[in-house]
Amino acid sequence: MKLSVIIPVHNCEAHLADAVKCLQLQDFADWEAVVVDDGSTDATPQIADGLAQKDVRVRVIHQPNGGVSVARNRGLDEVCGDWIVWLDADDAYVPGALRRISELTNANAACNCLQFPYNTIQPDGSLHPCVPSAYSEFGGKSYPGLEAFDILFARRNVGGMNWQPWRFVYRRDSLPRFRTGVIHEDMDVLPLQLVGFSRVYIAKEPLYAYLPARAGAATETFTPRRVRDILDVTAHVYAQLDAAELPKDVRRGFTSTLACNLFGFYLAAPGFPEPDRTELLDAFAAHPEWLRAIDWPPRTAWLKRLILRVLGVRLTARLVGRLTGYKGFHAGRKG
Repeated sequence: MKLSVIIPVHNCEAHLADAVKCLQLQDFADWEAVVVDDGSTDATPQIADGLAQKDVRVRVIHQPNGGVSVARNRGLDEVCGDWIVWLDADDAYVPGALRRISELTNANAACNCLQFPYNTIQPDGSLHPCVPSAYSEFGGKSYPGLEAFDILFARRNVGGMNWQPWRFVYRRDSLPRFRTGVIHEDMDVLPLQLVGFSRVYIAKEPLYAYLPARAGAATETFTPRRVRDILDVTAHVYAQLDAAELPKDVRRGFTSTLACNLFGFYLAAPGFPEPDRTELLDAFAAHPEWLRAIDWPPRTAWLKRLILRVLGVRLTARLVGRLTGYKGFHAGRKG
């Protein structure tokens, strides 16, 4: 079998049938879908079983609720395909995506994985391409793993978080394993894994349609626990940097990406609950290298150094978050 699609799902009765339908409507038939029902308490188990009865390419695994990492790992244990992808139950692959993935894997069989940009699903159902310059400038060819890591996660033009599992296609012998019991499991393992790969293909075209307002799948909505987990995962990734033996400029760029992710999405976000904001500020105070790692545009780098020296990390983080809303920090290196 050419392609396995893992669908982790938890209480997503409104979307699961549409997710499977988007696969059935593809102009490529050599696929299987492994639906991992992660302890759903709505009608999701019955819907999944009904889909499997109507299409032999759909298999269903029922398990107690363990979280998205457990569900994804279980799917990895069950798949039969030569190449593996993920599909969240409230998302979709664009028409022709599986055929295109098959073409790319055939042409890049020596690559450990492929990576691509995506579309966001708008309220009116239309698709908006999300193609950062890392893809428009460097997409359409394969790179050694370290160089692909640099392009996608360490340079100025990375364009945000590029490590969601559904943006990867993995060769069967190169599959990741997710650390269980934490949210942000993708950031925890997927970026640094690329460093050890022989080759990685970066695609130009968006093949996936992502629904920004998460309505289901096995992902979790916001809870105070996300604060502890983003700190835990960030610290865990930082701890792996020494073992990765990255070149100095690549390490600095990736460190800036991590710090920008933590700062921009969890500290400077409007309406973030104050107790959780305080916990994050305390973390920045305990790890001043996180804030110092954020690359400002070269002409204002002196200002960051001055503010840090005068106010300290905690007050600097609060000031910058309120004044800027985190825009324009990750200047990084030129691609």
